[in-house]
Amino acid sequence: MSSHEPLSCHLAVVSQNQTVGDWAGNLERTREALAETTRRGARLVLFPEMGLSGYSLGDRLPRRGTLERSFESLRALAPATEGLVALVGLPITWRGVLLNAMAVVADGEVRAFVAKENLATGDVEYENRWFQGWRRGRVDTYKTPDGQRVPLGSLVFSARGLGRFALEICEDGWKGLRPGSAAALSGAEVLLNPSASWFVIGKHRTRQRMIEQVSREDHCAYAYASLLGCDATRLVFDGSLIIAENGRIVEEGRRFLFRERVEVVDRVVDLEALRLARREEGSWREQAEELDAGGYGPTPTLLELPGDYRTAAPAPADEPYWSPSVSTTADPSLAWLEPRIGRITERDLPHLELELALALALRDYTNKTGIQAIALALSGGRDSAMVALIVHRMLRYEHPDASDDELRSIVARTLLTAYLSTSNSGHTTREAARGLAESVGATHHEVDLQEAFSLHRQLCEEASGTALSWDDPVDDLTLQNVQARLRGSFIWMLANRRRALLLSTSNKSEAAVGYTTMDGDTSGGVAPIADVPKSLVTLWLRWARSFHGYDALDAVNVQAPTAELRPPEHQQTDEADLMPFEILDQLLYAFVQKAQDPLEMFRTLWPRFEAHYRGDAKAFAAHVERFVKLTCFAQWKRERFAISFRVTAFDLDPKTGFRFPAVQAPFTEELADLRAWVEGL
Repeated sequence: MSSHEPLSCHLAVVSQNQTVGDWAGNLERTREALAETTRRGARLVLFPEMGLSGYSLGDRLPRRGTLERSFESLRALAPATEGLVALVGLPITWRGVLLNAMAVVADGEVRAFVAKENLATGDVEYENRWFQGWRRGRVDTYKTPDGQRVPLGSLVFSARGLGRFALEICEDGWKGLRPGSAAALSGAEVLLNPSASWFVIGKHRTRQRMIEQVSREDHCAYAYASLLGCDATRLVFDGSLIIAENGRIVEEGRRFLFRERVEVVDRVVDLEALRLARREEGSWREQAEELDAGGYGPTPTLLELPGDYRTAAPAPADEPYWSPSVSTTADPSLAWLEPRIGRITERDLPHLELELALALALRDYTNKTGIQAIALALSGGRDSAMVALIVHRMLRYEHPDASDDELRSIVARTLLTAYLSTSNSGHTTREAARGLAESVGATHHEVDLQEAFSLHRQLCEEASGTALSWDDPVDDLTLQNVQARLRGSFIWMLANRRRALLLSTSNKSEAAVGYTTMDGDTSGGVAPIADVPKSLVTLWLRWARSFHGYDALDAVNVQAPTAELRPPEHQQTDEADLMPFEILDQLLYAFVQKAQDPLEMFRTLWPRFEAHYRGDAKAFAAHVERFVKLTCFAQWKRERFAISFRVTAFDLDPKTGFRFPAVQAPFTEELADLRAWVEGL
């Protein structure tokens, strides 16, 4: 057997909680990971996409200082790679354009670079703003800032003790025509995917299935590594680490780590088993021949790396082929949590992932900005209850070994809440807010703003020369909004005295239709649940009551959502002001995510809601029309919302997600089509 044909390859994948611009810290965490992989005996180490610089650089990317410091970090890291090959992500410039690249550092030397081919652009991704995608099959010579000349491009690497391996960077692995497939047909037994794959509820399952399928189709070992936490803002990374072999996931790392800065997973891969699978399969040989003939596009270039990276560790033995594969948990990457929070079932996963993502994002935002206290207006309703509990969960995950009394002390120092009332507020919400605050240990205040509200009303009446009446629609809105703004003003005052970050409690559904008061309930520096629709808020609270045992939620969950801004005799509820949230949220999905026009929305959703409307198509059409108009008119409000975290399939953040015109004709002709069609039913 040739010395270039090892039986096994010891590889490791790394997740890191990096911070944009933290050059020293990012380098330190990378060195920490290399030290751990060396201790384990790994010889091929994969780091996440843009791991040295942080991924979410935005318009810091083109700055000369960003590029210089990224390469300086790479040079400083190189000596730590003695005896192994490390794949490290950073931005580079080539022929005057930016590339999203992975450096191949072998035995202390930078040997090559591979650039991303398929740029992630669309939705929250914006890579085409900064980067140039690499043309498949191209190989060039890259002159590094310190004068070295190394290969750059579509490369397959060969090294003693590692066999053949190749890279496909994040989005490259999600495309039908993957660069990894050509590399595999060219002989690469190990494919490595460095990613900055942002979290969405349920995405990890999709990721697992994709990796299993690719490793099966390409008869390869597939290694996947992503970032952890928030490296800047908005995007949350769950820290996914996966190694699969020939269709089966064999190793997974822990996701959503709060205490650890680095996670490492390693595996000794049986290369001979992969080669055998390829030799045995006729269709594989046919595809390889087609690649040689140019049928699948350019063939990657083979690059031999100097050095000896053989491992003495044997590949682990397979489980008996007759043994069924039975997982002991709903998600192996979250099994580390079960000793602390209890058994996780399939039904728990979406709610737990949502909780972990929001808690980790908020923890990183506060820690990385030096914030030590948090404030929020606790209304006794669902939205503020969820935000308060996310803070509580964040502190529990950050202090897993604290006793209940110790945690209450930590919460009291960290979380300030206030129930801000007028004569329109009710006893039920006051007690619900108080009970929730007491249950988690928050420092809680109850403040009566009625006198301030009355004074504002009096001053407005004197200035306008007209008495304000709840029966006048203009006055009604004016009187509601001033109460919300007084609440916002006062909670800001309390937050300022504690030097606390004020959290906005607005949800996605209300943001969509502008059911929120600017400078009132939108007040805050961060809006943790701005990407959580009201229907999901309700479901999460019910789950949290059962799963975590938050008894105080009983008083919250039984209420109909209400802003409590009108007098009690008006019996104000949010759904009476708008429409049922179940309907609103599905209209939102159809309008934003599916880009449906009003008539298409009606025709798609009417069969689902016909029973609710008792066959009254005009009533549903009226709700569709109301939704579309409100959503168009509310864009100016969304332009001013606080920073939020992306956690669901689409978001309304105009800076990263739903980039909608603030001034437009609100689908006038399209709504006319809807009315005409319904009239003809």
